[in-house]
Amino acid sequence: MDRAAESAADRETIDRWWQTFAATGRLPAELELVQGRLVRAVHRASLPSGPVYVKVMTFPRGKDRLRYLLRALPAVHEARLLRATAAAGIACPEVVGVRTERRGLLPARSMLVLRALAVRPGPERDLRAQLADEAALAMRLLAAGILHRDLHSGNFVRLLDGSLAVLDLQSATLRSGPCLSRRCRLATAARLVRERPGLEPEVAAAALVQSGLVRDAAESETVRLRAARERGRFWRSRIRRCLQESTEFTLRTGLRGRLYRTRGELGDGRWWHGGGRELRRAWLGQRALHLRDGRAPLFPAFFQNWWWLGGGAALYVPRACREDRIRAEVQAASAGFVVSERAHTA
Repeated sequence: MDRAAESAADRETIDRWWQTFAATGRLPAELELVQGRLVRAVHRASLPSGPVYVKVMTFPRGKDRLRYLLRALPAVHEARLLRATAAAGIACPEVVGVRTERRGLLPARSMLVLRALAVRPGPERDLRAQLADEAALAMRLLAAGILHRDLHSGNFVRLLDGSLAVLDLQSATLRSGPCLSRRCRLATAARLVRERPGLEPEVAAAALVQSGLVRDAAESETVRLRAARERGRFWRSRIRRCLQESTEFTLRTGLRGRLYRTRGELGDGRWWHGGGRELRRAWLGQRALHLRDGRAPLFPAFFQNWWWLGGGAALYVPRACREDRIRAEVQAASAGFVVSERAHTA
């Protein structure tokens, strides 16, 4: 536990939050949920000293517990990175409180309380200027020995005074010296432009060169190609979350095969066996169409038999859904999967 930055009044409130979270895995209902995922959640709350954000993790999966078995728990790690960032003169949230717990050496609870920043409302108007500012701040992070492995536009906010602040340093690492090698610079630049496919390459290159993150035309082209590859891999990984234990989906393995399904109730339905390998493409394609076009999914679950039991698959469909509607949806989803694969092949 790190309580150096806590006032007595704040500590009493943070301790109360922590006791509830440690016991139940949930924060008190008075805290407002801002972002909820399988791995972690972020809440908004108020302390006697002012508004804060509270980031918590409960390590629900075995791979999460294994990942943090020998390393610092997320709250401790991110608090260290935030303090190093602030020491380098870079705007970021102030660490207010840190709480962690292991049970039988395994990670069990992690809670980080951060001071809320005074953020300017509304979207950025000039995308090129925004990218240039982000790239300049990224250079300052690298110069301070802070290597962020998941730096993107969502990690930055514009403060009321017009300056840029960096958020979410859980994926960052602190080196003993500056990280200004070509490899580090170009990897960081590619992550910054990966989510801006609509920004003209020449415009993006000019913003990156202006910051010093990219130094010439050859490096700009390297960044463009790398960003395109990473964009494709990122998109495919988002689609394939429907085959993994994730925030929106769950996976169950049994004697007959594997069940992939959305979280929550399946509703009144039946299993439909009207296809073979096409049904797996339909399950993935339905996810692709939902992410790309916002198309509402029809199938809440997919079952895949083990190959040594003859293979085969089935989709869970609403009981009242007619055969012609099901086949049309399977065909459309399968086509959506093929199109998505072609469009995002590196």
